Amino acid sequence: MSETKVREVSRHSGTVDNASGAQRSAGTTHPGFKREQNEDAYWADEQRGIWVVADGLGGHQAGEIASKTVVEEIQRSAATDRHYERALQRAHALLLGDENNTANMGSTAVVAAEDGAYFHIYWVGDSRAYLWSPDDGHGQLRQLTSDHSYVQMLVDSGAINSAEAANHPNRHVITRCIGGSTNPKLEIDRVSAPWRPGQKLLLCSDGLSAEIDPDQIAEILAANDDNRRTVDLLVAAALDAGGKDNITVQVIDAPNPAPSRVQKWTSRTGSALQASAQGLPPLVRIALAICALGAGVTLAAWLLGNH
Repeated sequence: MSETKVREVSRHSGTVDNASGAQRSAGTTHPGFKREQNEDAYWADEQRGIWVVADGLGGHQAGEIASKTVVEEIQRSAATDRHYERALQRAHALLLGDENNTANMGSTAVVAAEDGAYFHIYWVGDSRAYLWSPDDGHGQLRQLTSDHSYVQMLVDSGAINSAEAANHPNRHVITRCIGGSTNPKLEIDRVSAPWRPGQKLLLCSDGLSAEIDPDQIAEILAANDDNRRTVDLLVAAALDAGGKDNITVQVIDAPNPAPSRVQKWTSRTGSALQASAQGLPPLVRIALAICALGAGVTLAAWLLGNH
């Protein structure tokens, strides 16, 4: 990847400054090559230990409004109660109650929040969080989030494998988002863990994760200590792969010094049905998953053409 391409990404990325002087993290966003507008949004405040990426859905201004609403509610919560699940619920309620909402205004979201020696990841939709750890030379990259998508549902049921999922025609259909439906309830998944020395968190919209594979992401993270350069390289790689969607990336270093103790991960997800259905035939598992999603798959129909 040429230095010219990286400089071009940096110049046209539409980067938004962090709320406080950035020392441990960097973020950037780019509209990509196929979209007229950038419906992604992101924000960070290192002093409060909060980072968010939101990917708006619905096309044109609807997506921009939705992702901006998510970011504004996270900002509000960061300055007051730090209850980020409530912030996402408030954003959901606001989008559902918007008189201009035609039921196709929504957003995905992934939030990283620090709490002492721990970080917590909250997410809805297919924006992702990865954890990179400096192990085994080039390091290890672990996907912390599980997409709320139709294709992920098929993978979890055993109907298709990961390779098939990457090229599935419905891979952009999501089954859960903030707004975008008439369902007042929003289920938010969470995973929590203690920091370890040298680790990095990567938050991104699917404009990155759908274009480049985890091995390439891990290679870029391992080769670059400068987070500003890292985010520009990641976006440039997604553009080289086609840049078919808006691309937003944040990279966050572990605090220094990072805690040395390691405790068990904790998580709360909507996967109880999937776990209990593992012994059933694939078609039965798919049927159960669709029942659990309720109106989610119906909602996803319009997203296929707008996401």
